[in-house]
Order: sequence, then C-alpha cells, then structure tokens
Amino acid sequence: MKFFKLSVLALATTLALSACSDDNDSNTSTNNSSGTPGIPTQPPVDNSLSDLEQAKEMIRTAKLFVSDNQAVTEAYEGASAIITDQQDDRLGYALEVPNDLFYYMQENNLSRLTAANIIALANDEEFEVALGNISLVPAAGFLATLNSDGQFALTGTTEVEIEDYEYDYNSQTGEFEKVVSVEDTFDLSFDGYQNALSSNTSTDNFKGSLGFDSIKIGTGTEAVLLSSTTKGATVNGQFSEKVTFNDEFDFAEANAAGVTLEKGVITLTKLKLEANDSVIEARNFAIEVMDISKELADGTLAVRTIPYKIDLTGQMIKEKPATNVILTLNAIANADDIKKFIAVDNTGNIVESASSFVGMKVLLAIKGDVAKNDQLTIPLDFQAQLERTARNAVELKGLTASVDSKTLFVTGKSTLNNDYDVVSTQFIVKQNNASITLNVDEDSDFITDANGKLGDIIVDGKDFGDLMDNDGKITAKFTDNSLIVL
Repeated sequence: MKFFKLSVLALATTLALSACSDDNDSNTSTNNSSGTPGIPTQPPVDNSLSDLEQAKEMIRTAKLFVSDNQAVTEAYEGASAIITDQQDDRLGYALEVPNDLFYYMQENNLSRLTAANIIALANDEEFEVALGNISLVPAAGFLATLNSDGQFALTGTTEVEIEDYEYDYNSQTGEFEKVVSVEDTFDLSFDGYQNALSSNTSTDNFKGSLGFDSIKIGTGTEAVLLSSTTKGATVNGQFSEKVTFNDEFDFAEANAAGVTLEKGVITLTKLKLEANDSVIEARNFAIEVMDISKELADGTLAVRTIPYKIDLTGQMIKEKPATNVILTLNAIANADDIKKFIAVDNTGNIVESASSFVGMKVLLAIKGDVAKNDQLTIPLDFQAQLERTARNAVELKGLTASVDSKTLFVTGKSTLNNDYDVVSTQFIVKQNNASITLNVDEDSDFITDANGKLGDIIVDGKDFGDLMDNDGKITAKFTDNSLIVL
C-alpha cells in the first residue's frame, strides 16, 4: 500500500463528512455562533412549577421530540442533498486528472506538460492508458510541472471528455459486448493546485501538503467549486527511522524493514464546497494516528495503525430548504494508554491488556435550523459527551437536547462484554427536578416490566406517575389520573 496517496477527492470526502463549520466571516445567522462546546450540564430548575407540573413538563418536552421526529428527519434529509449524481460523478473524474498527469510525468521523467504537449499526446497509447477513460482538450496556459523533489503543480483550464464502458452479455452471439455506460463532457479549471506529498529527501520527520486555491468543475448552474484559503491539507509523519517519502514508498515494505509510524497527523483547514444552492465548509479537521507492532514467530513485523484523535468543525448552509447547521466533533483517546495497554498478539490481532483499558472521550455538538416550510423552522440543538471510564463501561456524562426552548438532560452508562459489544444501557432523563430511569437491552430495545412499565416518573424522590408501553403506544399516567400520550 502506497503511503498517504492523499488526493483532492479525500478533501472533498472530508467536506461530505463534515457538512459543517463556524466562521464569523461566513454567511451565518447569529443564533448559530458557538465556540468549541464544553461538557453538557443540566439547565437551571424552574421552581415556579409544582412537583406534579415538573413531572408533566418533562413528559411534554419528550412528546415534542417524538412528535417532531418525523418532521426533523424529513427536513434534514432534504437539507443533506448537496450535489446531483452527475456532479458527484464529475467531481470524482475531475480529481483523477492531477493524479493521472502526476504519475505519467513521474514514469516518463518529465518536468513539464503544456497544453501543446497534451494535445500532441492525444493518440499516444501510454498516455491514454495513464488517463484511462478520461480525455483532455486543454486550453492555452494549461500547465503541469513536477520538480526534482517530486512536488507537482497544476494550473489552467481543460475540457474533460469521459467515456466509460461496461460489458453486457449478448445471448445471440454468446459473447460479452462493450457498451458505453457513461458519456460526458465538462470544463475543468485548476488554480494553484499543488501536491507536495512526495519527497526524494531521506528523513524521519516528513512534512507534506496537498491543496489549491480553487478547482471549478463544470460551468453555469451545473458548476461545483472547491476552494481553500490555506492550501488544504498538511501531512506530518514521524517515523522510527529515516525514509525516502516519495511515490515509491510502500508501507508494507517499510514495515517489513522494521520502520513504523510513531505519529502521523493529517490536518485540513478552510476548505469550501459550493454547488447549486449549498455551501459546505470544513473549517478544521485533524486526525492523529500511531503504529503499534510485534515481530511474529515467522520473523515478519505485524504493524497496526491506531487512530487516537479526531477534531472536526464545520458548517452547512443551504437555500432550499433554508439550512444553517454547525457541527463540532472531538474524539480523543489517551496516547500513553495506547502505548501501554494496546498490543499486537501472536496472530497479528490488536488486543487490550487484561484488567487495563484505554481511556477515551467523545464530545459532539450540533446546532442550527432547517426550514420545514415557509411557516415552520425546525431547530436543532444537541450536545453530548461520552467517556470510557472502565474496561467494560462507557458513560454518557451528559447530553442536552433542546426543542421549543425546552431542554432535556440525559446521563447514562453502557456495559460492554469481553468482545466490546454493548449488553445493557441505562439512561436517566431529567428536566427541572423530574427524572425517569430507562433501561435498554443488548438489542437496543427498551425494557419493560411484566405490566409494560418503562419507568417511574420521579420528582424529588417521590413517584408522580408511570411511563407505560402498551403494544408500542407510549403513555404517561400521572397520580392525578391525567394522561399524556407520546
């Protein structure tokens, strides 16, 4: 496997994952401004409500979540439709172009490819193989360069012609016949594209980057624009020995020679995708990894790469339905714990030391709104922190979910078996002084008693009602004999 064959497609994938990021300079509504989220805490108690009213208010808020669930699902499904299938296909094909030119130039020891060079190579068999089902008709000024240290740059505009095939069986002739499955032509423009993920200098601390000012795919209303003000992604790799980190570097070969990755960091900042009526912006994305290894009985070195830190912030803005959503995700495991407690066993599998565990924290926040229609805006305000606190336990330290200015606060704990599967979970849902404890089995189904009761509705230690499940109909029955059907 070639090391860090990172392409612009990977950057675009990051955008799709983030659908997100907060920036005071961007077109964001003021209610969406939020920094890095902290640990969720329970909101203040509204002491103006009686104990019974606090019990009912908690259930009413839960009912709002239940009743809005379908509307929220439908609205956010519509909001997530960013690009068409054709735009998605063009994006994939377009981002193959710099890689194909890079590898052709490298194989043929070329430092420059001009528009005239590419036109002259139109019928060259080796060039056709390098491009696959892509043909280029470059405009004057289209230029690809490759320097002596393996760094590639591309600028200019070209027409891209795509012709892809599949093979269908012809029952009359008894043969498979080639049939055109994709046929498309579009304009493609690169501004400031640079791939510095390759180096011919031997080092144990590689630093590389991949990015661009902009890439425009298609024209008019069909255009997709990728842009970055910080040249996209940077890649840092700290190795156990010096390596020549060029395109010929192969992880498997390096590992066989005893080389491991002590720390790898990939970071991406300020990458924007604009298409149709949507903008997705990844403001920050970072992932950190390390290798753990073991020499097996046959003398080979088994190496496993462990990701232990992910940071992501981003924003999605869309005109129809009107959408402005911010997402923040921080997930981190203790690197020292990984070094001490994670190992590769004699069969090459990753194992955790007995009676020990790797600590881990995950913090997630989603905030924003989507217009369901001209009259209805659906807010989204969700924040949660998970923490692995024991070898067989993951705790929900706090979760806040708000709807219609009302907030539920949830804590919980999941128990794991030896295979790290969840076997049981307990949630405690709170609002003001009211709470209800719910239990979930290994199949993620809520547990009821013999009478169908999910749990007691408690306020300050006193029972004010029961939450019941009668053949899928969830009903809260209170001590004053009133009912709320969820």
